[in-house]
Amino acid sequence: MLVAPREVHDLVFRCARIAGLDAGAADRAGRNVTYSEVHFGGAVATFASVLADPQRLLAEYGNGPDALVLAEVEARAKGIGSAVFAIGVPLAALGSCIAEITIRGLGVEGVPIGATGTTLVDVLQVGGPAMPVDDTAGSRAAREGLVVDRAAFSALTEAAKAFLVSEAILDGIED
Repeated sequence: MLVAPREVHDLVFRCARIAGLDAGAADRAGRNVTYSEVHFGGAVATFASVLADPQRLLAEYGNGPDALVLAEVEARAKGIGSAVFAIGVPLAALGSCIAEITIRGLGVEGVPIGATGTTLVDVLQVGGPAMPVDDTAGSRAAREGLVVDRAAFSALTEAAKAFLVSEAILDGIED
C-alpha cells in the first residue's frame, strides 16, 4: 500500500495517544516509526503489533527513546554513554532518535548491519565520531510515497478511530 510518510506519523501519533503516551512521546513515536519504515522497513507492522499491550508500548516507544537520550547526555559529559534496555527494543522505536544524535555529531553503535524495524536491540553505545547521514530514502519517500504493509496500516487506521478530534474540525466537515 502506498502512503505519504506524514500519514504514518499521524496514525502512529494518534494510536500512541490513545494508548496513553503523552503528546511529546507520541510525536516522537511517530517520528521514530516513520523514519524506521522509510530507512529500514517493517516499522509500521512492528508498531501495530504492540497496540494491544499499552505496557509494552510504553516500555518500547516511551522509555526506549528516553534511555537513548540519557546515553547521549552521558556521552557528552564523559565521552561515551550506554543505553541499556530492560527488554529488547525494536529499531522501529529508536530510528529517528539515532539519526538525530548522529546529526548532532555523535556516533551510535550497536545497530546490526541489515537491521529492519523489527530488529531488537539490547544495548546501544553513544559517543565517538558520527557517520554521515544519507537521507536519500527520506527524500524519495516524501516525493514518491512509502510502501507499507496493508494489514498493519489498516490496523493503525482502525485503532486511530478512537482518537478525539476538535469540535472545529467536526464543524468544518458538516459545512
